[in-house]
Amino acid sequence: MKRLLKLTGLFAGLGAAIWLMRDRLISVALPREPEPPTFRVGPGPELAVAGDDLTRINGIGPVFSSRLQQAGITTFAQLAVQDPAKLAEQVGATPAQVESWVDQAAELQTNI
Repeated sequence: MKRLLKLTGLFAGLGAAIWLMRDRLISVALPREPEPPTFRVGPGPELAVAGDDLTRINGIGPVFSSRLQQAGITTFAQLAVQDPAKLAEQVGATPAQVESWVDQAAELQTNI
């Protein structure tokens, strides 16, 4: 019986020691230096396509400006010669909005 108690005490002590050292044992198994995080970064404003600031036109904000750039329109001159119906379908705006943009672009183009 004494032997059984001694063995139980021994195993309990070993278990307690392992439990107390678990953080150190885990850190030994892990690599020393974790890999640095990687981030996906899209082009910022400094990497944008060179052209006119289309947000100067009333009704064009950052969203429509980026949609126009994706459609290949980066200057007032390019916007001034567009067909409003076709461009409205491409950028997801109403033809009346795009017609207003085209008129404003023509005015801004002559003022430059």
